[in-house]
Amino acid sequence: MFCVALLFAGPLASACDVDVMLPENLQELRRVRSGSVDVVLLSPNDALRQGKDTCFVEFRSVGDGQLTNVGDVRANATMPMAGMAPMAGRVEVRPTSRAGRYSVATDLSMAGDWRIDIEWDGPMGRGSAVLSTSAQ
Repeated sequence: MFCVALLFAGPLASACDVDVMLPENLQELRRVRSGSVDVVLLSPNDALRQGKDTCFVEFRSVGDGQLTNVGDVRANATMPMAGMAPMAGRVEVRPTSRAGRYSVATDLSMAGDWRIDIEWDGPMGRGSAVLSTSAQ
């Protein structure tokens, strides 16, 4: 059985910040509420792409919808496989120059339904969310 290694983006220091310009016409692929934060998955496409792709995750305050700093963010991606262990994808999360917005590099080896587990630890405390999305 072949298993793809899972990559966690470890604690991120400000030295790893990237200044990423958001592409125009980003589409909201998924929004999940976790406590007082909405976790929003954005992409320039109508779905994530199989193979290497880039998308964005934003953390927005439920109260006013503004970007909010959640601190260090980690993520992983898995695809449920009937009768087998889940397939793992690669995910690298990097903060951008805007607190609350993160650039996410993915490498999803198959088209289909993926589960992206996101965890954070910072000024808002610890939290987590699951974003179910598809790759084409």
